[in-house]
Amino acid sequence: MLLTTFLAESIKSGKIKVSQNSTETLEITAQNKKIDVNAKDKEFLKDVIISSVRKNNGTSQKGVIGTIERGVAGLRTVRNIQPMVKEIAEDLQREGITVTISFKGDTVLTIGSEANSKFTRFLLDTKNVEINSIRKIVEIGL
Repeated sequence: MLLTTFLAESIKSGKIKVSQNSTETLEITAQNKKIDVNAKDKEFLKDVIISSVRKNNGTSQKGVIGTIERGVAGLRTVRNIQPMVKEIAEDLQREGITVTISFKGDTVLTIGSEANSKFTRFLLDTKNVEINSIRKIVEIGL
């Protein structure tokens, strides 16, 4: 059992709210082997994700070139983290745990036992990661 799955298994029920500068950014709810991470602030979520793919020492170009560079960096990141994501998703599935990532209450991504996607099976080589709303991903600006 991976550490992430162990932590998810250890959380039986409860709610955590995370704020930044007096603005609520995340709400994490756990109950019955289901954990929902609900992002409330689009900018906070973008900062977290972009900081994980940025390679330009904090600088980023704007416009079409910047968009292409961010897209290529994102694809490289997916390729680099694919084995880890696959291992976590399959471990969550074995333990019967589901983690959902939501934005303002709408589910965007499901990982673990309740996920089942043909698209991400092709992309990540596992059926245990499901993209629930491409529209919300686009709305967030990722």
